[in-house]
Amino acid sequence: MASAVTPPSGWYTDPGFLRLELDRVFLRGWQAVGHIGQVKNPNDFFTGSLGNVEFVICRDANGKLQAFHNVCRHHASLLACGSGQKTCFQCPYHGWTYGLDGTLLKATRISGIKNFNKNDFGLLPIKVATWGPFVLARFDDSSQDTVDDVVGDEWLGSASDLLSRSGIDTSLPHICRREYIIECNWKVFCDNYLDGGYHVPYAHGALASGLQLQSYETLVLFVNPFSSAVFLLIIFV
Repeated sequence: MASAVTPPSGWYTDPGFLRLELDRVFLRGWQAVGHIGQVKNPNDFFTGSLGNVEFVICRDANGKLQAFHNVCRHHASLLACGSGQKTCFQCPYHGWTYGLDGTLLKATRISGIKNFNKNDFGLLPIKVATWGPFVLARFDDSSQDTVDDVVGDEWLGSASDLLSRSGIDTSLPHICRREYIIECNWKVFCDNYLDGGYHVPYAHGALASGLQLQSYETLVLFVNPFSSAVFLLIIFV
């Protein structure tokens, strides 16, 4: 006979456990942070956050995809907000200006300061890649070398084959972003989708009428609940 135990309540309520999850899970490995349609053209950019890490994704004037910590190297003010097009990022606090390739173009009122080299104060890079229609970032690896063929396997493991076979349609355009704040621990949100349809007949009557509940299963392939760009793919089988 099958048996099960419920995770300790502290896993859902302890702020220390949440910090551990951010450090050990969500700030390690590849994370989905956006759609390629958001940075389709040179000078396109969008911003986001993962836990307490602010980031900006952009395509520079040469068309190269870039990702940086979205903070000025001077006093750590946010450089950009939202999304759109920019030819540079300028700090709203002291006017330090950066190119979309991360180089420091202008540092105001620092001429004559001994041992200051503006080449040492470019934006801090974040590893970035694409897989299908998704823009991925990696916050635990500062190297900029990526091999596109292995990013999917590193990100999704064996699920990358499933998604490839299922035919992700990269022609679907990015239309807009919607944000929803769900006041619960992220695991409660996932638990709701992973109960195998247990709650569906009672909470979603209309949906239940169109499903074969005896064979109903759900598979969550990826979730990024702490990013301002959350991606949750749910397959009903």
